[in-house]
Amino acid sequence: MNHIAVLLFSLGVCAVHCGSHTLEYHIALVSSPGPGVPQSTITAYIDGLKYGKYDSDTSRARFLTPSLSSLTEHLDMQTKYAQRFEVIQKHKMEFLMGYLNKTYVNGGFNIYQRKFACELHEDGTVSGYEEIAYNGKEVMMFDKVRVVYVPASQEALTMTQQWNQHYNHAKINKIYMENECIQHMKMYLPYLSTDLERKVCPKVKVSSSESDGEQKLHCRVYGFYPRDVEVKWIKNGRDEIHSEEAAQILPNPDGTYQIRVSVGVTPEEGATYSCHIDHSSLEKPLVVPFEASDIRNYYIVIPIVAALALALVALGIFVCRKRTTEGSRSSQESLPLANESHGP
Repeated sequence: MNHIAVLLFSLGVCAVHCGSHTLEYHIALVSSPGPGVPQSTITAYIDGLKYGKYDSDTSRARFLTPSLSSLTEHLDMQTKYAQRFEVIQKHKMEFLMGYLNKTYVNGGFNIYQRKFACELHEDGTVSGYEEIAYNGKEVMMFDKVRVVYVPASQEALTMTQQWNQHYNHAKINKIYMENECIQHMKMYLPYLSTDLERKVCPKVKVSSSESDGEQKLHCRVYGFYPRDVEVKWIKNGRDEIHSEEAAQILPNPDGTYQIRVSVGVTPEEGATYSCHIDHSSLEKPLVVPFEASDIRNYYIVIPIVAALALALVALGIFVCRKRTTEGSRSSQESLPLANESHGP
C-alpha cells in the first residue's frame, strides 16, 4: 500500500534534458470541505508549469495541458493511485490534528499541506525535498541524509518522533525521489517540452499610495510565463530600494503568473524611481519609470491645502470679529437717538 501511494507522484511528469529542473507536487486536505472546496487536492508542477491535478470531488486525475491528452491509459492508472493515496493522507491529517489542534486553532477549519519534489540538475545529479505544514505553518521536513522527518520547531519534536514511528515512509520516499520521479521526468519530456519552452512577456503597471502617513510605490507585474522573475525598485538609476514586504509570485487562472513589489519612499528633490523587471521572455531587463514629480506634488499639495484651510479659518474669525465690532458700534450710536425720541 505504501509503495502504491508513493507511485501517485508519477502523475504526468516531465523534464527537459538540459539544465536543472524540478518536479513538484502540492497536496492539500481540509477538515471542513464546502462548495467549490474539495476535501483533498493534488496538483503537479514541472518547472512551474501546472500540468496535472486530482481532487476528491471528482475522484479523478486529469491533465491540464493538451499535450498529455493522449495518455488515457496512464491517466486511468494514476487515478487509482491517487484514490488510494488520498486515504493515507486523510489518516496523516487526523494524526496531525490529534497533536496540533491544542495549539494551532483555526476556528474549526484545518488544512494539511504537503510539498514533495525531485530535482534533476544539469550535471546529472539528483536531489529533492519534502515539507509538511498544518494550518499554513510548517511542522516538519524530510531529511534525505538521515532518512527521517525532522521537526520545524521545538513544539513539533514529540509529534515528529511519533510520526517517524507510526509512518515508515521515509525510505520509500527517498527511493522514489531519486529514481522513479526522475525517470518519469525524462519519460514525459517529448510531451511537455513545447509547453515548457513557452514564454509570455510580462505586463507592468506602476502606481503609488499613501497609508498612515507613508508613501509607497507599487510595481505590479502580471501575465508572464514561466514563473521565475526578478522585480525590484531602483532609485536614481543605481540604488536598489529593498522592500520590507515579502513579495509572492502568484498563479493566474490562465496559467501565467503575477507579482507585486511595494517599497516605502521619502520624497527627495530630483530623485527618480523606476521598476526593473528581468524575465526569460525579455531580450533585456524592462525598466518602467515612475514619475517622481507625482510624489513631490503630493507633498506640495498637502501644505498648500493646509495653508488654505488655515487662511479660511483666519478669514472666518476676522469676519466674525468685524461683524461683532460693527454691531457693537451700531448699538452705541443708536442709544442717543432712542433717548431723544423718548425725551423727558
